Amino acid sequence: MHKPDSISAATGPQAPGRSAANQPVVLCVQQRDGDEIKRLARALQAPLADCSCGREVIEVARTRPLACVIAPLQMTDMSAKRLIESLREVAPGLAVIVIADNPEVSEAVTVMRGGAHAVVDRKMLSTGLLLHLAPLVRSR
Repeated sequence: MHKPDSISAATGPQAPGRSAANQPVVLCVQQRDGDEIKRLARALQAPLADCSCGREVIEVARTRPLACVIAPLQMTDMSAKRLIESLREVAPGLAVIVIADNPEVSEAVTVMRGGAHAVVDRKMLSTGLLLHLAPLVRSR
């Protein structure tokens, strides 16, 4: 796990003309599917960094360009909905992909209305992340 002041791109090539510190990364809040998410990021050649909670995401978003955030529906310190609200202030427009276990329709709709880029059911993690992450990584 990386702390916000030591986050580094774990995977992916450096874009021409960009230093590693300025290249947007995919920031992933630690979750049980971390290995699968890392595998997908490598396949997409997306720089990836980890953090442990929503508060760290907000700290990193203040100081580092991010391609997007991948977060579970509920983190140790806040909900994905609260994270998205907080990120609007420090990184307007930053895409947040929310990973949920068997989300109910109402739960997914609430998070999407709150500003999530996508809600991906953990059962379809690979397919869902590839669908939503690939365009975000290509646009960086």
